[in-house]
Parts: sequence; C-alpha cells; structure tokens
Amino acid sequence: ATFTEVPKDVTVREGDDIEMPCAFRASGSTSYSLEIQWWYFKEPARELAHELAISVPGSRSKVIQCCGARRCALLQTVRVQGNDISHRLRLSGVRRQDEGVYECRVADYSDDETQEHKAQALLRVLSRFAPPDVQAAEAVSHIQSGAAPRRHGPAA
Repeated sequence: ATFTEVPKDVTVREGDDIEMPCAFRASGSTSYSLEIQWWYFKEPARELAHELAISVPGSRSKVIQCCGARRCALLQTVRVQGNDISHRLRLSGVRRQDEGVYECRVADYSDDETQEHKAQALLRVLSRFAPPDVQAAEAVSHIQSGAAPRRHGPAA
C-alpha cells in the first residue's frame, strides 16, 4: 500500500486558489474500504491566540485541540470501496489565516486492523502586496556584484 500522489509544500499569495492532491493505492487483489481525511493544523508559535473555529452543520462552531498546543480541524472526508482513492483539496481565495500544515490521512480498512497512512504539506501565504522574496534577493545580489570594483591589471 502506498501513496501515488502526495501534497507538496507551496507558497501562494493572498487571494490565490490552490489544489492539494492526495492519491493512494492499496496492494493486493482484495477489494478495500479506503478513506481519505484532510486535516488542517495551525502552526502553534505565531497565532496561538487565534482559536481555530470550524463550522459544524446544525451546531455552533467548535474548536478542536489536538497534538498538544496545535489547533487542528478535520476539513473533508471521502470514502470509497476499491483499491484506489484520490482526492484534491481545493482552497479558493486563500487568506493569511489559512497558512499552516495540511495533512492527507488515508485509512485502510481492508484487514482486521485499520492502517493509517499520512502525508503532509505546508502552505505559506504571502501578503498580496509583498515583494517576491526570491526575486528581490537575486536583484540585490546582482546589484552588489555589479557595483563591486573590478581590477583588470596584468597578472604579476
């Protein structure tokens, strides 16, 4: 049993739309019951003051605390019968508060015991107006190297 596609770390701008893929294939010829769950973990360091609220139909929003101080939420669940499962988590109009770790968990109910497999990706969200870090750094180093005095004398 193995992941055939996993989510990757990604950096986007506020307001962008993204998709995170997750695909899993169970080994063997048996028909399996597979389930994908997408989990979201808030990074603890910066925004511990912000509670992570998730809307639960028919009830007030609630906060789940898991993994110690980290806030987390179950975002989506998809279940299939068979050997293959895949699901893309779609986030549209990404906001700064969406930054964090997204985890694809696959539960394999084929045997007597349930096996769980996990793949994680980090989402970073840049301010819409922030300069792109990489290009800015390259421009600065280019300017500095271009301004350096050059000596073209004959070699001694």
